Amino acid sequence: MRKYLPILFILLSTAAFAQRTLTGTVTDAGSKLALPGVTVTIKHTKQGTITDAEGRFSLNLVKGETLVFSYLSFATQEVPVTKSDEYSVALLPSTHTLGEVQVVGSRNANRTKLDSPVPVDVIDLKPLLESAPQVSITQLLQYVSPSFHSVNGSNAGDAGSALNLSQLRGLGVDQLLVLVNGKRRHKSSNINWGGLGNGATGYDLNSIPTASIERVEVLRDGAAAQYGSDAIAGVINIVLSQSTDKLSLTSTASTRRRGDGTTTRTSANYGFALGKSGGYLNTTAEFATQAIGILPGRDDAGLYLGPIYGGGANTRNYDAIYTREIDEAILADRGLTRHNFNRRAGGSNKAKDALLFFNAAIPLKQNAELYTFGGISHRNSQFTAVYRLPGWTERNNAFLYPDGFLPNMDNIITDKSLAIGIKSKISNWDVDISNVYGKNDFGNVITNSLNASLGQRSPTTFDAGSYNASQNTGSLDISRYFEKALKGVNVAFGAQYRVETYQIIAGEEASYSKADLRTVYGLDTTAAGIVYNTKEGQIGLNGLSPGSQIHAGFRPENAVNVNRSILAGYADIEANITSKWLVSAALRLENFSSVGNVTTYKFASKYSITDWLGLRGSHNTGFRAPDLAQYYYTETSTSFQQGRAIDQVTASNQSAATRALGIPTLTPEKSKGYTLGFTTQPFRNFEFTADAYLVDVNNRVGNTGNFSATDVNLPVEVRSLFVQTGTTQAKFFYNSFSTRTKGLELTGSYRTPFRKGALTLLFGANFVNNQVTKVNTPQGLEAYRYIIFNDGEKARVTSHIPGRKMNLQGTFKIGKLTYMARAIYFGSVTTASAQNANFPQPDYFYQKLNPIWVVDASVAYSLTKSIQGVIGVNNAFNELGDYTDPKLSALNNPSVIGLQNGSAGIQPFIRITAKL
Repeated sequence: MRKYLPILFILLSTAAFAQRTLTGTVTDAGSKLALPGVTVTIKHTKQGTITDAEGRFSLNLVKGETLVFSYLSFATQEVPVTKSDEYSVALLPSTHTLGEVQVVGSRNANRTKLDSPVPVDVIDLKPLLESAPQVSITQLLQYVSPSFHSVNGSNAGDAGSALNLSQLRGLGVDQLLVLVNGKRRHKSSNINWGGLGNGATGYDLNSIPTASIERVEVLRDGAAAQYGSDAIAGVINIVLSQSTDKLSLTSTASTRRRGDGTTTRTSANYGFALGKSGGYLNTTAEFATQAIGILPGRDDAGLYLGPIYGGGANTRNYDAIYTREIDEAILADRGLTRHNFNRRAGGSNKAKDALLFFNAAIPLKQNAELYTFGGISHRNSQFTAVYRLPGWTERNNAFLYPDGFLPNMDNIITDKSLAIGIKSKISNWDVDISNVYGKNDFGNVITNSLNASLGQRSPTTFDAGSYNASQNTGSLDISRYFEKALKGVNVAFGAQYRVETYQIIAGEEASYSKADLRTVYGLDTTAAGIVYNTKEGQIGLNGLSPGSQIHAGFRPENAVNVNRSILAGYADIEANITSKWLVSAALRLENFSSVGNVTTYKFASKYSITDWLGLRGSHNTGFRAPDLAQYYYTETSTSFQQGRAIDQVTASNQSAATRALGIPTLTPEKSKGYTLGFTTQPFRNFEFTADAYLVDVNNRVGNTGNFSATDVNLPVEVRSLFVQTGTTQAKFFYNSFSTRTKGLELTGSYRTPFRKGALTLLFGANFVNNQVTKVNTPQGLEAYRYIIFNDGEKARVTSHIPGRKMNLQGTFKIGKLTYMARAIYFGSVTTASAQNANFPQPDYFYQKLNPIWVVDASVAYSLTKSIQGVIGVNNAFNELGDYTDPKLSALNNPSVIGLQNGSAGIQPFIRITAKL
């Protein structure tokens, strides 16, 4: 990044002249009401903005002589730029108009979401940030986009609890591509366990401050041919704000029913004019806190019921020797209750976030612009798992923790990004040259813990090591719109070179060591009769758990520092064959230094039957190259099966144990996708779309089930892995299965004057079905069919995600008041929980969770023209969903599962916003 600092310094220091900024108000010519969400662009340029809740806009004039105003169900209006800097525009109704400016899914600068041949949602965040209970980008999208799914990271294990991963159309978190200002963004370096992304890396969208975002574009269609690897399910493009001369301050606070899990988020956004030709620098600072959240549900949810102090508490219940009465007497004598041993996993982490972001551009001459954007975020997130009870003699040391301990995993996450580029017009061709760098660092510090195998010599705080991933992407994009060819043809082509890195840094020795390992020696005799010693391997003597509890550190042999390069070229064409028929096609060739060549293509078309009805459809092929982390990551952690602690090792795909077992190296996932739908605008101010989709993905990467240390048929390399790590179960990365995803997406919107106010209604729904179509069992491992792809992994990709999701939202603005109410329906899901590692087929417990409705409501009041206050509530009726089945809860009281929406129950909030 250092080499870009001089350029950045020059860019930010160029504010030398006053700038011309065009402002104004857009209204409905009939009702005289302000129109929020109107697209305002400068003709023949890519500059544009959207009017705010008051119908006002602000736009920096870089070049051009005409303003274009477009809005759903209103006639597009062109207004010449005069000497005035203030414009008042009244739009007339029309049966067919353009919609919001769209970047994602098309390289045509004139394309909008309403005439797109594939489904695209354009979500203006500004009104949501004013009235919605949610404050993070993932939760905001969760409640407004029916095809988007994300739940609280606490449903994932260990480090994954610090992230809220995202899905589209029920596909994997790593089958989604994220762009910022149309440029590829880097992923998190963390491999997630449990939750939505078991064995997968995903995007940390919450490392981008919400106050820096102008809008979010969600392309709900495969787009690997246009944007490259990962875009199997679709693309999310985050468009950063370009506003200037406005200071926006927002602060939000919310808490849960029992006063726990309090969150705050405060942000400041300000834009500076740079120069006199339309340059800008928009900056955002954001700070957020999250307090510890206890398990949602009843006050005794998750309460431990089994033996606490009795020896062997991890392996038995109360019996004739150690009774509950004895246990309770010990608790009373120590002045403790069972609530002192409550677990917090499943609640929310204690966390602090600090984020800085910027977006800037400076015209270099009439037809060229230098731009840059990026930022840095820092997060401290503390995960606490299951209480290690004093009676768990193999995991606790009574001299260090006489009453047991609750181990903490502190994740220190730093995310950095910087993009620099130049846009220019050369001989009527738009040329964009850019370089984007991003890096994600993930540190792991274990506190309030111990390495039981070290006895009293064990530290209680451990540096368990760290890992990081980076991505540097250089791109050349060239496009041109031929207005006189057919009814308009846009041609685009370009090239991209990307370098990705992944690194694991070992932790301190105490975080991973197994202190009781001893070498086993044997005797042998030479041909001459001389007796000598032989090393027969190693064995653990005392059986005490090794490494730091909750998460063992990375061993030196786990440390890696690897990279790969990707070279790609693409061509993209969109042709309006007639005024009613649009056809588009894209072809991409991509070469990975690790997996070879991949070719993808896409065709799409839309036909307007009438001014108010259009048909559209597409076919695409896609791929996802396994992430470097999936090739090289390894870890040791503890899982709980029926309340019993089990130490597990995840082996690197490149390890000797993996090869010896017969699992091959990872290969790319490949997909085929189809969509067919229609868009309609049957009457003024109303829009409705319906799109059916089908996506086949072959050879998806996942985690195998658990191979057991008691299996004497496993290769010696796998048995040695068990001994070295002190674990009893092992799992591996593998292209283990293929899936078919079928679904239907519906969206609708309606806006109308109502009782001297403005009423906006939004509707969205997604109905999806995922099926496993094939299981890939390596040759020689046929007997392990139900371990290679177990029922838990099958449930994760087929039934852990609501098959039905619907959202209804109404906003009514009148005078100084804005009312918002919405209801979100999350359909039924089914969980599958491992009961053991039996061979050949482990036992699983299935639980079907009933559908739930979550209702949000808020009222906003404009105290002045610049200051607004909001009060409201998330989950107004305290809908929690189902509790764990008592058969599954084992030695704990049932607690809320929370897979559907991750809700912690009713959560009131208050917000103050100032625009100065």
